[in-house]
Amino acid sequence: MGMEVRCPSCGMGYSSLIPPICSCGQRLEITYDYEGIDASKWAGRRPGVWRYSELLPQVRERVTLYEGGTPLIKSKLGEELGLNVYLKDETRNPTGSFRDRLATVAVSYALPYVENGFVIASNGNGAASLAAYASRAGREAYAVVPKLIESGKLAQIVALGAKVIRYGQTVDEGIDYAEGLAEGKGLYNITPESNMIGLEGQKTIAFELWEELRPTHVIVPTGSGSNIYSIYKGFAELRKIGLLDELPKLIAVQAEKCSPIASEVLGVEPKVEVTKALALYVKSPLMKELAVEAVSKSDGTAVLVGEDELDLGQKLLAKEGIFAEYASSVVVPALLELVEEGYFEKDDRIAVVITSSGLKGHYSESREKFAIGGTKLEILRMLRDKTMYGYEIWEALEKPVKYQAVYQHLRELESMGLIEEAKHRGRRVYYKLTRRGLALLESLEK
Repeated sequence: MGMEVRCPSCGMGYSSLIPPICSCGQRLEITYDYEGIDASKWAGRRPGVWRYSELLPQVRERVTLYEGGTPLIKSKLGEELGLNVYLKDETRNPTGSFRDRLATVAVSYALPYVENGFVIASNGNGAASLAAYASRAGREAYAVVPKLIESGKLAQIVALGAKVIRYGQTVDEGIDYAEGLAEGKGLYNITPESNMIGLEGQKTIAFELWEELRPTHVIVPTGSGSNIYSIYKGFAELRKIGLLDELPKLIAVQAEKCSPIASEVLGVEPKVEVTKALALYVKSPLMKELAVEAVSKSDGTAVLVGEDELDLGQKLLAKEGIFAEYASSVVVPALLELVEEGYFEKDDRIAVVITSSGLKGHYSESREKFAIGGTKLEILRMLRDKTMYGYEIWEALEKPVKYQAVYQHLRELESMGLIEEAKHRGRRVYYKLTRRGLALLESLEK
C-alpha cells in the first residue's frame, strides 16, 4: 500500500522530488492502493488532516499544528431559506486558512529533500501557512508575494519568520520567479502549481465533509483553482474506494471582476481586473483546466459575484458568527443567487467552504483602492466633473440602484474622506471630491 506517481500517458513513474508535469508534457497523477484501504479505521483517530493517512503521502515525520478537523456549522441563513446549508469553517485552522492542510503535508513530505529551506509563490494564505510550518520544522521559508497583498497577511507572514520577496502585481507572476529561486538557492518549492504533494492535504476537506454530511453540493471560493480541484480529487477517491456512489456537485465562485475559471464554465467573456476579494485575483490560473474539469465531472456550475455583493456576504457570515475575508465571503451571494434561480431541491445537503479569516484581510496598505468599485467608483467619477446632490447622482447612474443606497454610498465615501459637502441649497446637499478622493481616483485609473 502507498502512494504511486505515474504518468497516465507514457507510464513513467516518479518518486522523491515529484514535478507537476511529466517529461512528456502530461500532468502527473498521484494514486493509491484504493482496494486495500479500510476507511473504518478513520473513526478511531483524532480529527484532522492526518486522520486519512492511507490516502496521503507517506512521511518520516509529521510537521503538524493539528490542522483540519474544522467545524461544520448549520447555517441560520440556510434555515431561513428552507434549505440544509452547512458552513465548513476553515478559518479555524492554525493560521486561519485552508492552506494549512497543504503546508502540513508538503512540509512533512519534503523534509528529507530540503537543502536550504522552502519557497512558495502565494497571494498570502499559502505563504502564511508555509511560514508557520517551516518555523515548526526549524527550516527557512521564502515567500514570493505580489505587491497587491493585504497587510494583515503580510504581517502574519513576517511574524512567523518567512523572508518576504515582493514580486509582480499578481501571484501568477511570482510562480516562475519562485521556481527559479528554488533552483538557484536549493529550496523546496511547495507552490501548488509547481508541486502536487500539498494538494493531497487540501483534499481532506472532502473526506471530512463526507464523514459528517454526505453533501449533494459543495460551494467553493475559487482563485487559482487548486482548492476546488483538490476537493474534487478527494471525492473521486472516496468513490474509487466504494464509499461514494455519486460525486457532489461542485460550484466554483469567483468575483465578476476576475473570473477566468467561472467564465470558462459559464461560457461568458472573462474579466481579469483587480477585485477587493484580493485572494481571488489570479489572472491566468495554471490550474484552470483542472478546476473546470472538476466542475464538469461533478455536474456542477459556477457563479460570478459583483463587488457590491461582497460586503453583504461578509455581513451575513458575521451573523453566523464567522468573520471571513472577502475572498471567502463570495460564497454567500453565490448561494443566494442559486436559490433565486431555483437551483437546489429542498432535501439537498449544501456545504459552503469558508476558506480564510477576515483577520487576514481588510488592512491593506491601500485599502480604499480595493474597497472602491462599482457604484462608489461611478459616483467619484461624476463628482470629479462637478458638484452634485443625491437625487441628481441617482438619476445619472448607469445601472439601476435603489435611491436609499445612493445616500449610503455617499455617507461611506464621506466617512472615508473621499468626498465632502460643497454647498447647501435649501434641503439639497451638494458634494464634491476631496483632494484625497481625486488622488485615489487618479491612482485607480492609471
